[in-house]
Amino acid sequence: MIKFFRQIRRDLMEKNKTGKYFKYAVGEIILVVIGILIALQINNWNEQRKSTKKELILLTELQSSLNLNRKKLNKRSFNFKNLNYEGKLLEEHLNSNLAYNDTLKNYFTIPTADYSFQISYSTYENLKSQGFDIINNSELRLKIIRLHDEVFSSLNDQEIKTSNLLTNSISPIIFKYFKTSAEGYEPNDYQNLLNSEEYLNVLSLMTFLAEVYEMDCNKSIIEIDELLTDIDKEIEKYK
Repeated sequence: MIKFFRQIRRDLMEKNKTGKYFKYAVGEIILVVIGILIALQINNWNEQRKSTKKELILLTELQSSLNLNRKKLNKRSFNFKNLNYEGKLLEEHLNSNLAYNDTLKNYFTIPTADYSFQISYSTYENLKSQGFDIINNSELRLKIIRLHDEVFSSLNDQEIKTSNLLTNSISPIIFKYFKTSAEGYEPNDYQNLLNSEEYLNVLSLMTFLAEVYEMDCNKSIIEIDELLTDIDKEIEKYK
């Protein structure tokens, strides 16, 4: 093609058709510019397509991660509800000075039960490492960041504080009053336990925390559902 254009220019110069030569040269430049612009546009389309594909993959992965976290929080909410219910039953039993029976072994473990939320952050960390700007919708991007850096982060902070409380304060009290085994906790001296405000205070605190954590789980599930709805809408826009 280049040889073809050169031949035309050469013929025009040899025939001393300078005016036509310059017109042709200008036209040739315009064609070259148009070709470059088209190439740039095609390249931009390709890059945009790659970026959109990457965004869709990340949104789909985030969708799966949020659904998984929703299931975990739903399960944890159910567990916290049970801990709160059983904790109150045990409080009532002890405050009423009722007799000991072996079924209490499992109830005595309530203060040292699992108080974690078990949130997964791996997909969000992957998004963070690749850059939040990959999410084109700025409102959706801010909602994703807020859920993880505020809502989930708050749950994580509570989880850490509770873990420290169990390790530093509650466990020593448990070892003081109970023999621990796979079957549960058996009091060293049940009568002594009934007269102990120390254990009752711990039980009351952890029962209250279970109630609070159940509410936190349910609030977080609502936040997740709202974000999942927005992500669904964003994915549908690209289909």
